Amino acid sequence: MYQEIKKEIESFGFNVVSHDFERPWGGFLVIDESQAQDFSNKFFEGIDVNTLKIGGKLSPKILIVKSNARLSWLKIKNPQNFIINL
Repeated sequence: MYQEIKKEIESFGFNVVSHDFERPWGGFLVIDESQAQDFSNKFFEGIDVNTLKIGGKLSPKILIVKSNARLSWLKIKNPQNFIINL
């Protein structure tokens, strides 16, 4: 399943620079930071990524959550995370 999702993301032209599929809840793909605006254009209606950078950096990720797995909610002051379903 993870490799299929990775291939689909790459088919959109995104460069997956790293991944971790060993988390108890699933895994994630990390997209090349230089493609952050393209990522936003594709999945977040073109939100200007310059308004989202924390400490001058933005690390676009795709989270892949296993069926029936649980994620904990991390509350952060001024959160800049968005979640969409593909």
